[in-house]
Amino acid sequence: MSMLFILFLALGALATILFVAGYVRGTRAALASYADDTVEVDDSGDVKTYWWSIALAVLGAALAIGLAGVHPLFIYAGPLMVLVTAAGIGLAFFLDDPAKARP
Repeated sequence: MSMLFILFLALGALATILFVAGYVRGTRAALASYADDTVEVDDSGDVKTYWWSIALAVLGAALAIGLAGVHPLFIYAGPLMVLVTAAGIGLAFFLDDPAKARP
């Protein structure tokens, strides 16, 4: 096994653990608040707040696809972005505070 394979295997395991743990936490919070009629979510400002990260993700994906034919090293950019995305989604479940949704 190469060192790069071991690195990606470790990063994949960490991202998977973080994602699954966050998903379980988010699912439990959603099930706990399912019958609560007082929970209101205002997502009207999401595009205004996160437009730069959405644009950065699209640009990063386009660069990874475009540069994959330039140098063999860029082949690893796509899988690395997938691992970072999975870890980021898992982390978002932990950063979300279910108590803030209640008035």
